[in-house]
Amino acid sequence: MNPYLSVHREAAVHALRTLFRQPVAALLILLMLAMAMTLPLALYLGVQSTQQLLGKLKQSPEITLYLAVNADTDDIKTIDSALAQDSRIAHYAFIPKQEGLAQLQQSMGDQDLVSMLDSNPLPDVFTITAKESESAEQVAALQDDLNQLPMIDSVQSDDKWVSTLRHINLFIDRVFLFLAVTLSLAFALVAHNTIRLQILSHRAAIEITKLLGAPASFIRRPFVYLAVWQSLSAAVISLGLCWWLARQTQPLLAAIVQPYGVNLAWRFFTLSEMILVVAVVCGLGIFGAWLATRQHLLRFHEDTH
Repeated sequence: MNPYLSVHREAAVHALRTLFRQPVAALLILLMLAMAMTLPLALYLGVQSTQQLLGKLKQSPEITLYLAVNADTDDIKTIDSALAQDSRIAHYAFIPKQEGLAQLQQSMGDQDLVSMLDSNPLPDVFTITAKESESAEQVAALQDDLNQLPMIDSVQSDDKWVSTLRHINLFIDRVFLFLAVTLSLAFALVAHNTIRLQILSHRAAIEITKLLGAPASFIRRPFVYLAVWQSLSAAVISLGLCWWLARQTQPLLAAIVQPYGVNLAWRFFTLSEMILVVAVVCGLGIFGAWLATRQHLLRFHEDTH
């Protein structure tokens, strides 16, 4: 075997044995590191799952025109003609007040609503969908123009809840970014402190090795591999916790959103995303180990001079 590879193999095997020499302490450290990772990873999955939902939502909101109660057939024809000539509208439909009352009666079930009313209090309605190419500002301008049509009582759009959902998603996205940065630093500091404790427990052997002329890379190598094994194990545990969380909360999530006609499922990490998570976590662990060994070697150099 290549001497270079042999040295790294021995360092990796030694680090793995060191990690499991005290299994209870190692498990506690790994759980602490995994929990620091799980929160931002779970938030990432939440943001990505919500973005999948937003992508399925139609881009153009449905606009509803409520006519005045006293609007007659001529008024309806005038509005229908204006809508047919507006190039910003993809399609529209007319719902007469009788049909609206019938739908309301159907929603009431066995209760006889019609017999309780002297007359139909519902207005005639036009439902309108703007073209998808229209921007939010253009759709707002369309609503203003529709409100100017004769015998229009009110104009309503269903874009408010979609806009609210987008803002909530943006808020969670920024929270995720903040937590990802802060907890990544926390992960590196925990890894640094863990390796520092390992260095202190082997201080005498390290100093003897240094006095014998061993280079800094030789001394640093087993601790770097120890950080790699810790980070890799913590990443696997964290991904497992995310999978467990998604599996356990999916029925509850479905029960919350299905009454609104929404199908939302937890999205899990793709293979490339899992590789990226493991690589970033190992990089943070290596950085913490490198920083810890560098500080110790600098202190040893100052003590010997």
